[in-house]
Amino acid sequence: MTRRIAPALLASTLLYACASPVDNPDDARAGWAKTTVALSSGSAAAQGGGAGQTAPEDTAFRAGSVDVGVDFKYQCANGGSIHYKGATHVASDVGSQVTFNYDAAFDGCEADGLTIDGDLTYDLAVETTDTTSSVVYTYKGELEWSGQVKGSCEIDMTGSVMTSTGSASVQYKGSICGYDAAVTLNVTY
Repeated sequence: MTRRIAPALLASTLLYACASPVDNPDDARAGWAKTTVALSSGSAAAQGGGAGQTAPEDTAFRAGSVDVGVDFKYQCANGGSIHYKGATHVASDVGSQVTFNYDAAFDGCEADGLTIDGDLTYDLAVETTDTTSSVVYTYKGELEWSGQVKGSCEIDMTGSVMTSTGSASVQYKGSICGYDAAVTLNVTY
C-alpha cells in the first residue's frame, strides 16, 4: 500500500510545485516585460503577411474597413511558439481605427531566459485622429513561467495609453499574478 500512495503523493507534490504562484511583484513585472515582447512580436507577425492581412495600399483598406480572420502560429525567436486565433478589424473612414481580439496559446515560447506556457486572451483597440491617439488593451488568462521567473501568473488587466498634442498618459487597472497591475507595473493614475 505504501508503494501506491507514494507515487500519488509525489504527483500531487509536483503538480502543486508547478502551479505555485509567482513569488513577488518584482518577478511579476520581470516576467510580464518579457511576455509582452514575445506577445507583441507575435501579434505583429499575425497581423502581417503571415496571417493574410490586407496591405494598407489595397483599395478596400482606403475605401472604408477590412475584417481579417487570423489563425497564425508564431515561432518565438529562441524556441517554442504562440498560436494566435481571432480577428482584426481596420477602419479608415473616421481617422484610423484598428481593433483585434486574439486567443494566444503559448507553447514553450522562449523569451530572453523565460519560458512561457499557457493561454491569454489579448484584445486591442487603437483610434487616432490628427491630434489624439488612444490605445486600450485587455489581457485575461493564465500563464506558467519557468526559467528566470518561475510560477503561475493569472492575468486580468486593462491598460491604456492616451496621447494628445504635447501630453501622454499610461494607466493599468486590474491584476497581474495576484498583484495590483498599476502598482506592480509602476504606473500611477
